[in-house]
Amino acid sequence: MKKLLPLMLVLFSAPAFGQTSDLASATYANNGKLITLTNILGLSDCPTKNVTGKAKKIKVRGNIATFRLGGRDEKINIEVNLNRLAPAERRVVLLDMIRSRYFLRVAGYACTPDGVISAFSIYRE
Repeated sequence: MKKLLPLMLVLFSAPAFGQTSDLASATYANNGKLITLTNILGLSDCPTKNVTGKAKKIKVRGNIATFRLGGRDEKINIEVNLNRLAPAERRVVLLDMIRSRYFLRVAGYACTPDGVISAFSIYRE
């Protein structure tokens, strides 16, 4: 009986140590271009917002990519956390998706009062 309890503890706790961290999900077109990136952020209680427009003023600082999205009337700053991307996909995201003058649809959380949206999914149109 004394040996059974530690064995059960090890067996039931092993799956918890074997889990991998959540990574963002990428979808590629037939030609190999990245068209969708989802699950960039986890869940949040902040209100959500959807924005469509042309990407401008792209800056990458560490693991955060920021850019401005919108048309003539409305310009909104978008922030993308690159921590949840696989290392091989970080470069692809900046080459194939977040490029100047590409039309993007971004869904994200509007948590900050200054209007910056933290993206949880990006779609290339």
